[in-house]
Amino acid sequence: MEENVQNKNQKPIYKKWWFWVLIVLGISLVVSMASGDSDDGSSDDSDSSSSSSSGDKSSSSGKITYETVDLQTMLDELDSNALKAEKNYQNKYVKVTEKIASFDSDGSYITIEPVDADEWNFDTVMCKIKNDDQLDYLMDKSVGDTVTIKGKITSIGEVLGYTIKIDEIG
Repeated sequence: MEENVQNKNQKPIYKKWWFWVLIVLGISLVVSMASGDSDDGSSDDSDSSSSSSSGDKSSSSGKITYETVDLQTMLDELDSNALKAEKNYQNKYVKVTEKIASFDSDGSYITIEPVDADEWNFDTVMCKIKNDDQLDYLMDKSVGDTVTIKGKITSIGEVLGYTIKIDEIG
C-alpha cells in the first residue's frame, strides 16, 4: 500500500524542471554546432602587400583582399615573440606560396612549410580544407609540391603554431 502511494506522488520525468533545462541546453548546443562557422567562403583574387594594424583585410566593397606574406618570417616571429605574432596575424587574410609538408589521412587539413626549409624542419602551418573542390585539387598533389593558399589565419599558438582556413588553393 505504501509503495502505491509513493508511485502516485512521483511526477513523470517530463514534468520535472531539470528535464526541460536539459532539453533547452541540448537544443542550444545543436543549434550552435550547426551554425558553427558563418564564413560564406567568398573571396577575391586581388592581393595586397600593404599591412593593416587591425588585421582586417576587407576592402570597402566588402570583398576580401589577401596580404602576401612570407611564411618563414611568420614562423620566426612566432618563435621570437608569440604575443607580437598574435597581434600581427590573428584573423588576417593571407596568401602564401609554400610546399606541402604532410596530408591528413581524413582529408581535413594539410601542413605547409617554407619552400627552402631543410629536410629536418619541424616548423609547419596547418591549413584546414574547407570543401570538396579543395580536396579534389589536393588529391593530385604530393608532399614537396608547391601550392598557393589564400585563407584566414584562425588561430596562433606557441606550441601548435598557425592555423589557416583555406579559401582558395592553387
